[in-house]
Amino acid sequence: MSSNKLIRNLEKLSRKEMTRFKEFVFSPYLNKHEEVRRLVAYLSEVYPRLDEKKCKKELLYKSVFDSGKYNEKQLAPVLTYTQRLLEQFWAYEEFKEDTYFQQYLYLRQLRAQQAFGPFERLFSELKEKPEPAPCLGADQTLMRYLLAGEGERYWSQSNKPEFEGSFRKKQEELDEFYLTQKLKDACEAIFRQEMKRDEQPPRLLEAVLHEVEENIEKYQQVPQTITHYMIYRMLTGNDPDFYQQALGVFQKWEKSFSRVEVSDLYNQFKNYCLIRINQGDQAFLDNLFGLYQYQLDQGLLLEEGVMLEWNYKNIVAAGLRLKQHEWVRKFIEDYKDKLAPEFKDNAYRFNLASYHLSLKQPQEAMLLLREVEYRDLRYNLGAKTMLLQTYYELEEYDPLFSLTESFRQLLMRDKTMSENFRKGYYNLFRLTRKAAHLRSRLDYLSADKARLELNRIRETMIKTNDVFSRAWLDEQLNALADEI
Repeated sequence: MSSNKLIRNLEKLSRKEMTRFKEFVFSPYLNKHEEVRRLVAYLSEVYPRLDEKKCKKELLYKSVFDSGKYNEKQLAPVLTYTQRLLEQFWAYEEFKEDTYFQQYLYLRQLRAQQAFGPFERLFSELKEKPEPAPCLGADQTLMRYLLAGEGERYWSQSNKPEFEGSFRKKQEELDEFYLTQKLKDACEAIFRQEMKRDEQPPRLLEAVLHEVEENIEKYQQVPQTITHYMIYRMLTGNDPDFYQQALGVFQKWEKSFSRVEVSDLYNQFKNYCLIRINQGDQAFLDNLFGLYQYQLDQGLLLEEGVMLEWNYKNIVAAGLRLKQHEWVRKFIEDYKDKLAPEFKDNAYRFNLASYHLSLKQPQEAMLLLREVEYRDLRYNLGAKTMLLQTYYELEEYDPLFSLTESFRQLLMRDKTMSENFRKGYYNLFRLTRKAAHLRSRLDYLSADKARLELNRIRETMIKTNDVFSRAWLDEQLNALADEI
């Protein structure tokens, strides 16, 4: 990797982006420095070979200044200015995708230039747009607040009676934006607490909840606020009926959200289902699988034709737990090439191993797991869980006991894992070890003694709330009872 910041950043561009950056730099409005044009023309010509051989400073200097001895002081400002243009190019690439925000800025200019007729026509058009997002990462409620603020400034400037209520409207939009954003952040903090231990709920959350609950009839007509409030209540309440209530509210107002927001909100419902499943509520498996199938049908799980590896993994896991083996195998193959190239092979092997393990084909699973790279904590945990299950089903007790000990040490070392995750995995490995220890001694124990020991394991599992892969473990204990 180059030590030069500009070269490192240019390496991130695609061929099309590099061509557009060259066109950007050659625009006389944006860049009047001929030296920068020469440098970018050379870099575009040698792209993608932006290695040390092609991008030595002496070569870069020669591409800009033609002749003469290399001079660091002459080249440095050219590199710096080109880097600034690249930053502007990236910002413009994002900006040009957001026509709503462009029109909002145009609206501001119309007011500043006192072009009142065009201002009023554009203001009305933007106000009626049902879906202002995406707004450079901003949310619809923020854009509506900004638009209301522009209406309030126009009223102060023109004193038009039809804009007289703009100040009140601005306050309403600000309230909606603030309340919604606080509730969204509160939900996100809960999800993060499942993986990490250091997330804290947002400040002033109690005041937000009080405001919504005291004025619930009003906010039931505000799609963004009521949806996120219901999701927060779902996440913090112990009643599983809250899930259907929250999902019902969201689906009632679904058309009020942008496509990006719809996808994000369905992800929150899926994450909640996963939490409930990990807590032992297997009824949520059907809910989870239904959400995945809906998102697949609507194309909500693809971003520019690419599926996230974790969605791929979670869909496979849900389908296998529901014994949808034929559907899962087809899904694994159909969506393999929709994964990002750098993750495809790892994700494919991992999920194919899960498929074979579910079909009681542990040898095939073991071969695939040996090729999985454990570069991510989730892969590490998932692969070790599959190894545990594989060793158990193959009756390879020595490697199983060794794995449970090394896994215990991993749980002790990793300080970023949430307590729920730590307990869930710890209890799975602990109880599986007990079951394996019993199973390995069946030839030497009386039936009565073996049943007594098995009942103790079952009682422990019943009393333990956090046990991951509970359904698998329960299946193994039932099989063990049959062996006795």
